[in-house]
Amino acid sequence: MNIKDKIMDTLLKLVEVRGISGTEDENLTANKIYDIISEIDYFNNNEEKLQILQIEGDPLKRHFVSALFCSSKPSKNTIVLTGHLDVVDVEDYGHLKDLAFKPLELMKKIDELPLSEEALKDLKSGDWLFGRGTADMKFGLSLGIEILRELSKRDDFEGNLLFLAVPGEESNSEGMLGAIPHLLTLKKQYFLEYIGLFVTECCIPKEVGEEKKRIYLGTSGKVMPLFLFVGKETHVYESYTGLNPNLLASELNRLLELNPDFCDEDRGDITPPPICLKSTDLKELYSVQTPLMAASYYNILTLNLSVDDLMDKLEKLAYQAFDNAINIVEENIEKYNVISKSNNIREKIEPRVLNFGEVYEEVLKEKGEKFEEFIKEKIKLWREEKKDLQTIAINIMKETYLQYSDKAPCIIIGFAPPYYPNKHLSLSKKEDEILLKVIEDGVRFSKEELKTDIELDHYYMGLCDMSYTGVEDLNNLSNIVSNIIGINECYYMPVRELSQLNIPSVVLGGFGKDFHKHSERVNISYSFSLVPNILENIIYNLFKQYD
Repeated sequence: MNIKDKIMDTLLKLVEVRGISGTEDENLTANKIYDIISEIDYFNNNEEKLQILQIEGDPLKRHFVSALFCSSKPSKNTIVLTGHLDVVDVEDYGHLKDLAFKPLELMKKIDELPLSEEALKDLKSGDWLFGRGTADMKFGLSLGIEILRELSKRDDFEGNLLFLAVPGEESNSEGMLGAIPHLLTLKKQYFLEYIGLFVTECCIPKEVGEEKKRIYLGTSGKVMPLFLFVGKETHVYESYTGLNPNLLASELNRLLELNPDFCDEDRGDITPPPICLKSTDLKELYSVQTPLMAASYYNILTLNLSVDDLMDKLEKLAYQAFDNAINIVEENIEKYNVISKSNNIREKIEPRVLNFGEVYEEVLKEKGEKFEEFIKEKIKLWREEKKDLQTIAINIMKETYLQYSDKAPCIIIGFAPPYYPNKHLSLSKKEDEILLKVIEDGVRFSKEELKTDIELDHYYMGLCDMSYTGVEDLNNLSNIVSNIIGINECYYMPVRELSQLNIPSVVLGGFGKDFHKHSERVNISYSFSLVPNILENIIYNLFKQYD
């Protein structure tokens, strides 16, 4: 069986395993990967170099897989092939969701679901494999496994290959964060130097119909501003006397949703605008009292983030939203007074925007260690209840406000986990410069030998675990991390360990479309036939640079 067929065989085996993100089923995929790699001859003879390890402190007890091949010619130089093993849920497949993990059967029926003109054309071409996880990113894992199998068999280079499959990337990247200490352990145990890391995510089109193939020299970052809206509760009969936090939230959303002023730009790339991932009031039971609090958090991608600049912009926007909300209320009360022939007078409310860190410190000053212990116990309870990190962050803000002495309406701003640092190859670092040269040579090899054009792009905008392969600005990273709600209690960001890694990294994989949609698919001719040759060429050349 040639490597193309081997990758396809492995891909179908992996896709068949559900492994939905944020569930214990992710371990099913980890176990399957472990079993497949254990069949490779090298790992039969070196069992200690194939490991399945639990993420420390993970409430779901998820595991990652590590397989280290050391060539017969002793070397410290090591290349990492990595990807995530989890996939998003399959509710979008509707009545075909039972077939979402069976691509060959799914493709016989997928036209029963709504498909775009482009997706239908790709289906009819026979050059695309549809199914959940085919592109995002079990092709990348299958590529890494079969490259590992093939090169360990040849053993004709001087260097080491480390394959790393991690869970949780679709949620909070718990897998990659949990694997960072392991990378440092291996480095110390086997005297390794990490000279390159390849995240084998598929490249994705920038617009409908585009067929360009890409290698990414960096990845965008992500920060999630979290807003707690505190209003003034009232009986619905006297609605004009209160302030509904849902109005504050909706006005903030009107101003922030898809606002291009919050796009980040670098090296000619620009991030997509922010989008709200969740907005909810915090009223637990039905009553005719208006809610006291609401919360929302937003996805903001970054390329050159200054947390101080972002906070300043968010505060100004929050003040504007608050002021707009008050004006809406007052204008509507005036109209109501006219039609009802009333003279309702409203208590004046001033716009107020607070920083969560300052509120927390103020409460800590007032309540002392007892409050800190109270929050820790609450976090422990919420984790036992398997609440997600974002809900825990909202709950921390809520409980902190309830202990805050100044109960006037306000908007409190903090940051929810996860945080993804942006990262890019730096020409000021020798190792990064070497990898860039090898990548450029690989692009030429693809054009001249394989007759395939590949474009070098600066940033992968889909978010990936490349964010956790080193630190570009330690001070800025420390500043941002210190502002994340729940840091060190329920969310782990190994800043010190990341600063010890700094692995030159790129995103290099197949070609896929429609991630997280029922039309998710991976291109066959490029991904299975050409990419293995391109990646092999780059691996060999990178090792040669360190001979």
